[in-house]
Amino acid sequence: MKSVRFTAICALSSLLLISACSDGDSQSASEESASTAAADGGAATSDASTETEQPGDDAAATAQDQGVAVMSVEDAEAIASDLLTKAALVSNGDGEDIEEDVDGAFRGSTAVSALAADELESVSGAPDQRDLIADPVEPNVLAISREDEESPMLLLVQTVTESGAPELYVMAGNGDADTFRIVWWAPMLPGTDIGTFDRRSAGSPILREGKDDLSQSPKELLTAFGASIDYPVGEDMQVKTNGYAPQVREAAQTQGAEVSEQADYSESNTLKTQTYTFFREDGSAVTFATLKRESDFDVRDGMELTPPEEFLVFEDDSSITSQARLNTYVSVAMTIPTDSDRPEMIAAREQMVSASGS
Repeated sequence: MKSVRFTAICALSSLLLISACSDGDSQSASEESASTAAADGGAATSDASTETEQPGDDAAATAQDQGVAVMSVEDAEAIASDLLTKAALVSNGDGEDIEEDVDGAFRGSTAVSALAADELESVSGAPDQRDLIADPVEPNVLAISREDEESPMLLLVQTVTESGAPELYVMAGNGDADTFRIVWWAPMLPGTDIGTFDRRSAGSPILREGKDDLSQSPKELLTAFGASIDYPVGEDMQVKTNGYAPQVREAAQTQGAEVSEQADYSESNTLKTQTYTFFREDGSAVTFATLKRESDFDVRDGMELTPPEEFLVFEDDSSITSQARLNTYVSVAMTIPTDSDRPEMIAAREQMVSASGS
């Protein structure tokens, strides 16, 4: 029986993403075929390492906008500060000690991701501790959803890390401050710009269904994007990803080649969560959602795969002779134009959340 070690491809993709945030497009992006390069594009020239300025909040302008936000700017800032402080406590803590803060800060896929990231610290190491007294969180509320008698109410928030890298957060609730949780977050990709939203006191319109005047619906866009990065065969898609998609493809190709004698390798990316879509001032939009990536190894008869440490955190099986699956949540933010311009990926985060095998 021949054994070969496979890679935690989800963790590898995350490392590549961190590299992209530090260095921009990798060499692999420029080595893609002409059709892929045309579809993916290079990095934008704007600088995403600085805090985004929010529009003013003049009351007269609010009346002109004929809209009103679901809450005041002050209330939105207080909610954002509370949730991001709890999120920082989750990062600082460990094990059962963080469960209460996870429940208080996150909901849905972000809660699952936070708990998985904590489990994986036994392999990856704990993050640097943040002194919340000396270095309190400073949220920048970019947009507050406009009153439309629909639920959930949404906040779009930005923070800037110590390294200068901006992160985006979507917070959702049903009215009272204590119902709000972080439902999506990711770092911005290098060279990207989130754009300008309506005045926070007037609120930003939220797309609840369909596509309105956008070039395509958020659900269709993100479903198509997931299919475009499937492996071994992804579907063609005209979207600018600022180097992200080529790196994911390259990582999958590398993994597939490394285990080709022992197993068939494949990846599928499907829409996991609902989409949260804010209209921008110019009528275009930014949408946020999480994909679920399933990385599958179908082991050939008489062969064996040795799993990496990340796999063993979730599944205590050191010898894989039949099949293995790694599950990763991929948080994605995309701009959607109103015309024929290409959508653009402006933020992404990957988190391995579970594994199974036999």
